[in-house]
This record gives sequence, C-alpha cells and structure tokens, in this order.
Amino acid sequence: MVHRSADDCYTDVVSETALARMRPEKRAALIDAAAREFASRTFEEASLNRIISTCGMSKSSFYHVVDSKDDLFALVVADLAAAAGRFWTPPAPETFSDAFWDRARSVWEDVARTWPESPELTRLWHIAYANPDSPAVRELAGRVEEWVRAMLTVGRKVEAIDAECPLELQTLTVFSLLRTFDEWALTLMENDNAAVDSEEVSVHQFRLLTRLLQV
Repeated sequence: MVHRSADDCYTDVVSETALARMRPEKRAALIDAAAREFASRTFEEASLNRIISTCGMSKSSFYHVVDSKDDLFALVVADLAAAAGRFWTPPAPETFSDAFWDRARSVWEDVARTWPESPELTRLWHIAYANPDSPAVRELAGRVEEWVRAMLTVGRKVEAIDAECPLELQTLTVFSLLRTFDEWALTLMENDNAAVDSEEVSVHQFRLLTRLLQV
C-alpha cells in the first residue's frame, strides 16, 4: 500500500477503492474497534485478531480493505485527527499579532472548555502517548510543533515573547510542556478520586507558559 499526504492526513490508495466502498456503518465499526484497541494498548500489544473480531469482520474482508496493522493504525490516527479538527481547529498564528497574550488566553480557555467534550480527541491522546514513536503519531506531532513555532514567531515579532531566547528552544519547551499537560489531564480523567478543578488547573497551566515566555 502506498501512503501519501493530503490535507494534512494520511490517505491510502486502497482508501479510494475497497475502503471507500465499505458501508459507512462497517467502516465506522472498524475504526471504532481499532481506536479502542490502540488507545488501550501499545502498538506492539494491540491485536489485529481482537480488532477484527470486535468489528465483526472476517480476516479476508479485513485484508481486502487494509493491508497491515501499520496501515490501520495510520488510518485510525488520521480519522481521529480529522474528527477532532472538525470539533476544534487551531487558529491561524497571524491572528495572535494583535494583543498577543489576550488572544493566547482566549484560545487557551477555549481549548480547556471544548476539547474535553471530544471523545475523538481523548482517544487520540491515549493513542499518541502510548505510541509516541509511530510514524503517524510523529507526523501529527510535527504539525502541532509547526503551529507552536509559527505562533511563537508572531509573539516574538510583536515583542510579547522574549526574543533573546532561541526560537527552537522555546518551541521545544512549549511543545514538551503541552505534552506534559495532556498526559496529566489523561491521568486525572482516569482517576475517579482526583479532586481537581479543571478550570483552576487550566489557569495554573497558562500561568506557567506565560512565565516561561514573557519578556
């Protein structure tokens, strides 16, 4: 199967043929079963047999539409990312040029308010942090890092962010901190006894970012 990039997602030659001809409910069942499996286990631990059984497909039917476990993983990541993107889309970096920190705070609050309501994003988080070295996850992380770099570049130009610090170091720091925030959020979501106010947590997280970056 040949992968190529289109609209910032993985697409496959087979997706234009056999996979595209699948009935929507069958395709949804396959993606859902695979997403559950990949979200609960590492890629190596995930079982194709369990996925195929869960979605009610035969092995011959499965391999007619998807060539391998790697291709299925990439398809799941692309589908979840697209679904999450329809729920919330990162604003263009140039929109931060006026009143940078006010805009940043507004976007941060919007993210904190809306993203927990997206089950697709929650699954994508689980999959990404269980499989950080997967090519599909690295490609997705790369797009996020590019957006962070572009947003920081705007902040440096309008003198809202410390321009003496190297841009690449700032990008790496912010990207790493965002990953830490996400991992902590997943841990809190899985801990029924965690008495944590999510809004208060969001305020503390944003304060940490501003202290790291402000002039």
